[in-house]
Amino acid sequence: MATPRDLLRKLHAFLKQPEGFIAFPLSLLLYGLEKLIEIIFSCPCTVNLNKKLTASIFIGPALFSFALMFLLLRPFRHGLCLFANDETQQSCPTAFAPCLILPVMWSVFLLLDGDYVACAMTDWMGVYVFDDELNRFWCKPTAEMYANKTELRDQTREFIHESQFLGYVVLAVYSVLVIIVVGIYDCFSGKTYDSSNVLLERSRQNESGSLGGLKRPQLKKHQRRRKGRFHPRHL
Repeated sequence: MATPRDLLRKLHAFLKQPEGFIAFPLSLLLYGLEKLIEIIFSCPCTVNLNKKLTASIFIGPALFSFALMFLLLRPFRHGLCLFANDETQQSCPTAFAPCLILPVMWSVFLLLDGDYVACAMTDWMGVYVFDDELNRFWCKPTAEMYANKTELRDQTREFIHESQFLGYVVLAVYSVLVIIVVGIYDCFSGKTYDSSNVLLERSRQNESGSLGGLKRPQLKKHQRRRKGRFHPRHL
């Protein structure tokens, strides 16, 4: 079982990578932006404008965040071109997967909120007001449809729950796809390494570093000891 120290060590190693160092704080920034939009968001409660406004909220920031990640990570610089080095060559899924982190997180934030999908699915005229029973804003029907107020409130609640369920599904599917793509790429790209060779190389580097700190007489004495250890005298 992993200890908290091991988890923090893995988190620190992830944040040291370019993808983690960039995507993690920007994801927090996107969450704050979503909360800010939630404060100033007001559904038009008009059939023609509800879907247009919701679609623009989903597509606009997602496309901008994808362009921002594309600009910061430069996936074509690490592969997908004719002049890429063998060491940095990547496949299309592994190159674009980090760029999709922020757009997917933005869509998940909006889906988990539920108000945006509920606004898009509203097909009646009304006024966007706060409801104590729902504990959130919704399109309260006008006088012509006021008789169906309870039914429409329940329908809005159903829209919110479906949106939240879809948000968790999108998050799970993206996580599984990333694990599968990265795992297949590491297994079949030939970039896996042997742990025994890595440990042997590290031991050699540590030994050379320790020998570099010895003085000349100590170094000769150490070499004589190693020579006597590997070539013992026979009686």
